[in-house]
Amino acid sequence: MDIPPKPTLKAIKKFRTLDEIKYAMKHVFQDAQLGLAGHRKLVVILKNVFKKAIELNQINFFAMCFTKLLSKVLPLKRGVLAGDRIVKFCYSFVNGLVKDANEEKRSKEEEKEEKDKDKDKDTNESDKNEEDQEDQEGEGDQETPISEFISYLIKYLLSGIEAKDKSVRYRVVQTLAYLVEFLTEIHENNTLEALYTLLSNRLQDKESSIRIQAVVALSHFQLFEFSIEGDTGEFEDELISSNQIQNKLINSIQNDDSPEVRRAALMNLVKTQDTIPILLERARDSNSINRRLVYSKIARELITDLDDLEFEDREFLLKWGLNDRDETVKAAATKMLTIYWYQSVNEDLLELIDQLNVKSAIAEQAILAFFKNKPEVLETIKIDESYWKNLTTEKAFLMRTFYQYCNENQLHALMDANFPELLDLSITLEKYLSVRLKTINENENLIKTWETYNAKIDELDDQIFSLENQISRINTDADNFRKSLSNIEEDIIEINIAKDLFKKRIKQLKNNSGNLEDLITEENQEIADQIKDFSMEDLQQQLEDINKNLDEIEHQPEDITAKLEELQTKYDSCIRALETTSELKIQTVQIFEQEHENDCIPFVDALKELEFIINQLLLIVKDFDYGDEMARRKLLHIIRMTLTEDKLPDGLISVALRVLRALSINEKDFVSMAVEIITDIRDSRDDEEFHSAAATFDDDDDDILGNGDDESQQSSSLSAVTKKRRIEPDMPPDDIVLRCLTMTQYVLEVITHSLDDHLSLSSIYSGIVNYAIQNESKKKLYLAGLTCLGLYSLIDSKIARIATTTLLSAMRSNGEEVKEIGMKAIVDILAIYGMSILDKSSKYKYSRMFFKVLNSFDAPKLQCIVAEGLCKLFLADILYKTDKRSLFGNAIQGGGGGGGGGNDDPTTTNDDETEEETDREHEKHLFEAIVLIYFNPNTKSNQELQQILSFCIPVYAFSRINHQINLAAVSGDVIYRLFTETETELSPSVIIPQLISWCDPRNLVKLSNEEINQATSHLWQCVYLLQVVEQVDARNVKRCIINNLNKFHITEELESNQLQALIKALDATVELFTNNEDNPNFILDKPTKKNFDIFIESIKNKLEIAQKREENESIKSGTNSILHELDDLDIGTGEKTSENEDEEDDNEEEEQEKKKSFTDGKNKLELKADKSITFKAEDKREGSVEIDHGQEQVLVESKKAIDSNVEDSLKI
Repeated sequence: MDIPPKPTLKAIKKFRTLDEIKYAMKHVFQDAQLGLAGHRKLVVILKNVFKKAIELNQINFFAMCFTKLLSKVLPLKRGVLAGDRIVKFCYSFVNGLVKDANEEKRSKEEEKEEKDKDKDKDTNESDKNEEDQEDQEGEGDQETPISEFISYLIKYLLSGIEAKDKSVRYRVVQTLAYLVEFLTEIHENNTLEALYTLLSNRLQDKESSIRIQAVVALSHFQLFEFSIEGDTGEFEDELISSNQIQNKLINSIQNDDSPEVRRAALMNLVKTQDTIPILLERARDSNSINRRLVYSKIARELITDLDDLEFEDREFLLKWGLNDRDETVKAAATKMLTIYWYQSVNEDLLELIDQLNVKSAIAEQAILAFFKNKPEVLETIKIDESYWKNLTTEKAFLMRTFYQYCNENQLHALMDANFPELLDLSITLEKYLSVRLKTINENENLIKTWETYNAKIDELDDQIFSLENQISRINTDADNFRKSLSNIEEDIIEINIAKDLFKKRIKQLKNNSGNLEDLITEENQEIADQIKDFSMEDLQQQLEDINKNLDEIEHQPEDITAKLEELQTKYDSCIRALETTSELKIQTVQIFEQEHENDCIPFVDALKELEFIINQLLLIVKDFDYGDEMARRKLLHIIRMTLTEDKLPDGLISVALRVLRALSINEKDFVSMAVEIITDIRDSRDDEEFHSAAATFDDDDDDILGNGDDESQQSSSLSAVTKKRRIEPDMPPDDIVLRCLTMTQYVLEVITHSLDDHLSLSSIYSGIVNYAIQNESKKKLYLAGLTCLGLYSLIDSKIARIATTTLLSAMRSNGEEVKEIGMKAIVDILAIYGMSILDKSSKYKYSRMFFKVLNSFDAPKLQCIVAEGLCKLFLADILYKTDKRSLFGNAIQGGGGGGGGGNDDPTTTNDDETEEETDREHEKHLFEAIVLIYFNPNTKSNQELQQILSFCIPVYAFSRINHQINLAAVSGDVIYRLFTETETELSPSVIIPQLISWCDPRNLVKLSNEEINQATSHLWQCVYLLQVVEQVDARNVKRCIINNLNKFHITEELESNQLQALIKALDATVELFTNNEDNPNFILDKPTKKNFDIFIESIKNKLEIAQKREENESIKSGTNSILHELDDLDIGTGEKTSENEDEEDDNEEEEQEKKKSFTDGKNKLELKADKSITFKAEDKREGSVEIDHGQEQVLVESKKAIDSNVEDSLKI
């Protein structure tokens, strides 16, 4: 039969048979896949075919042909243009049908309205309304040919939405994403229910492209509410609201691994007051495109008036955007500020500043960015005499930022035109300071009221602070008791097992009947192995010891349980007290605000505005030209007087001290003046009995530091009366001590020289700072003391050593606020002095504490502080420094067991090496914890932590080759722990490529091609990931590792012995799969096996090339490669050894390990008490699978080769 020609509108009118309709549709679909240009014409043709099918009463046949033709493109992969064009054509066709139907409906309604006007005016109005309502209901329930076709099409597509072929699933959901726009045309509730349920399931599809289309499709449901019928009469219908749909999209925004899926949800989520914070939160997304969209599209759509956006949201948007590491995001945030926000305030700069809130941390950066991108605005700013006399917060802020920008960019003409001389500026500052004092003096009653209120709040804060610290200590004690209880209970169980075994064995020996093997069970296997050579006398002695041990610890569980109950009682009491005190604080604040709404609160707000103006003037003065000596002296006098006599707030003290530093001749002069001011403040409580505070501080120094010897104690042994008079009365009230501490803190932040250059500061440390640290019950005082302690540590190593112990004790026994200050201080101390500042015990304690905080997801701020601090220490190589002996843990210890040639005290050397190795192992665990936290799903709720790790880990990895080697060393452990020790929904297809990318030497900065090709990080990472193949049970992890082997950058330019080590590891893996052919976890599919074989063959080829290259180099040079010589060296000592000696050393080590294992087992009961102090990151070897002797020998040989080759690569 000949194929009919392409249909025309004229020909369609003559259609009478089904074949004519079918062939017309085929022609339309054939042309539709060729391009989008002709779709409009094709839609018109197909609509006429549809109408003809309706005339012939063949709508079902039309729908069947349509879906049959559509099914031709469903198997097409994503990105194939023909498939995309057909899907868009389907949408255009359905959209055209619905539009035509709506227009027809609208025209009928208009005709009906005209007819209604012609009706009798006497008709009852209520009757007419009832008729209209009945007509509307009838029309709404009526099934039309168009709705029948759409329902048929959707039902057909739903049948393939869970197809095994990912391409079919993708095309189905892609088509539905277009068609759900016409939800109103679906009248069957079952179809709507199935569509919603199946699309919701696709949000969890493993293919991100399908999840994207599912998000787009579900976003159309946000405008509707419908019910899902219960399965039986027992279940009520479930109402699906728009909030439920939004929650699904929000879940995708926050938790989906794919940035494209998050982007689709971001763009399609309905913007309401509830969803706006979720949308703006994506300004911290890990993907730069998503972050940029928040500023370029989302924020612009949200804002017609800046008042529509909460102040906190405006501040966060600017803070995140202007500080973003990606320049495109930063540019988008700047454009949002300088164009959209500026236009929303009618280009009024002062109004824009008012909307930014000048007291926010980001306002300054925002205005400076505004000036930079709109320099033409600078010419419009005019600061005259009237401007100075009528300063407001906005004007003062604009004036200061304007001066700062001009000063930084050397716009001297603008500065000269708008700012007076230094003397005039000093007089202006003095006038505003005088106004402040006058305002305070004229409102003494209000000031007293405010101070009384603050005293009450401080008292309540102290109580809350004390209770929180008690709760923290109770939790710590309870954890320790629980660990002890668990250990003791395990010990008792083991003792009873051993006791029973000993009794039965003694009975056997007495009766001379039976063997020890008859008594062995799964529980007593280890003990039985240890006593197999014991005589009856040995067993009886052991039994006596066990009974004594059991008598000693048997009562301990009861005691510990009683203590835990006591702690629980205390905990409950503290919680109740904390809740009561917190409620009392809230009530106190509310009552004060209500009672003083019209007097004290407005006065305090006005005073704060005045102080802000003074702050801006001080910031201008700080950077002013001090060429006029008379003006400089005038300003110096003003600053010293206001610091000494005025009770300035913390913000003004900080700026005033920086001005004082700028006015000083040098740092020593500044410190001298600052200490004098602090001393005067300290002694200001009693002007009548004035004495030198510095002298008193000096007297306290030795006592509080605890460093004085007998001679110093004798020299300071004054009479009791004199000592009491000079020490006890000299400590001022707490408010004055707090002022002194605040000023000391800001002084320490400014100076750079060591404490030896500023001896006067030592007296303040020994007096006020130590006094504050001892007052743990007073929150402000204690926290200020800890802050000053941390700052003092940065300029004096002796104080730093004391501070590490003090801070550790404070952090372990107090709440989160203390821990935040302590963690920041410790990180700074380690950054200055390195790990050597810590004593041996502290290193381990800090490692445990860091590890614990990293995994404390209930303390996100503290988690961020520790993560960022550790990343800086790792980046600076202060922690986890690359070391050739311990680069891969114990992998390079094999040669270190020889003599200590050249060492006078080998025992001491070995102890030092053991300690160093232990420290490094702890640091490695910390580094591994950082990487694990990056992949931990719980991190998604902490956007700040995600940003820190997303930035720091790549910077660390791409900065140095040694850093990549460190990452390679933990890659195997990371995969092992993620997919063995915890239940996780993470996909290895995401994690493994990420680890490989971090270790890729091609990503390193400032490396030549030759250095990149000789880098060994990928080689060692490959070896350790191959070990994971053996240790992890999950088949998908094994497959993913093998399928990603081709991503490793391993070249023939590496040394042959390095490639040989990799070949041995590959051979061991091949043997592992061969020996486990019956294990389903070790069965590989054909593509994976093929990839593995290709990789092995490529490595063998590279090995041959490397060997030939080395042979040619040896011939040319006439000497052997240094690597062959290094093979005969002992890695630990550098001395040559024979192969026999190496084997003897290995045998001796194995014998020692056996003896040690036996001894450890024998003393296991005694050692069990130490379980609670083991490092929390368990050794990977505990979870490794057992292998037979042949596999073990292969792995041992492979390990030795790796050890030797790692050493060689490091020496290169």
